[in-house]
Amino acid sequence: MFLFISCASNDTSELELNQNLYENNTLEDFELFENVNKFINSGEYELALIELDKLEVLFPSSPYSNKGMLLNAYIHFLKKDYEKTRALAENYKKYYPGSKDIVYANYLDAMTYYILIKKPDYSQKDAFTALDKFNFILNAYPNSKYEIDIITKIQVIDNNLAMNKLSTAKFYLDKKNINGALIYLKDIFENHSSSLSIEETLFLLVKIYKSLKEDEISKNYAAILAYNFPDSEWYRKSYNLINDIEIKNNQKGWFEKFNPIKLIKNSKEEENIEIQIIE
Repeated sequence: MFLFISCASNDTSELELNQNLYENNTLEDFELFENVNKFINSGEYELALIELDKLEVLFPSSPYSNKGMLLNAYIHFLKKDYEKTRALAENYKKYYPGSKDIVYANYLDAMTYYILIKKPDYSQKDAFTALDKFNFILNAYPNSKYEIDIITKIQVIDNNLAMNKLSTAKFYLDKKNINGALIYLKDIFENHSSSLSIEETLFLLVKIYKSLKEDEISKNYAAILAYNFPDSEWYRKSYNLINDIEIKNNQKGWFEKFNPIKLIKNSKEEENIEIQIIE
């Protein structure tokens, strides 16, 4: 009986404390919203959630309460509770389909998959999901404030996917499975031509077709390497491979007759895991 009464007493005290948080509030909606941002900046996420709860209960019709749902999702993202983040983002899209901030709800949703991207040697399921969601945002909401950040992250995903496919291609080459390797190498060439893996991919294509006595195809890929990356170590290796196929040292522009493709390669990007906050 004593224990029961003690527990009941504690529950009552906690309830009264929670009620006081609302009844004794003297702050306006915008002030509560400012407090939320202050607590986020100082890493006090639980206090930020309390302020958001007060904002939602005391000012349900406030425009800040609308944004509060997205801030709630953002805080759970910072706490690495990605399932909760997705649920809150989906709820926002459901309840506020015409909001100008709906792009941020989609951005948060995409970020929960982007943050889980594995190293190239592992499954890239989350990378594909993040890529689809980021591309949706670019197409559905052009010129949004998150566009530059999204484009940068897409470059990181592109590099990651290309490295994964290049690793698989090398595995098949080690197993003497030329057809298997070509499937992945051509995939990189066609779908990830701006990735950091494109130079080595082109070299391997040169090497494979040279070994298959397909000299013209080998020269075509070497020409693309020479045209786009004349100072690359992979071009120098390709040159050494096909040096006996009508290519002489210091013969400038030899590749022009093969009509090489102009590639634009991304600069080397570090793993960008930063997330923007809604304004």
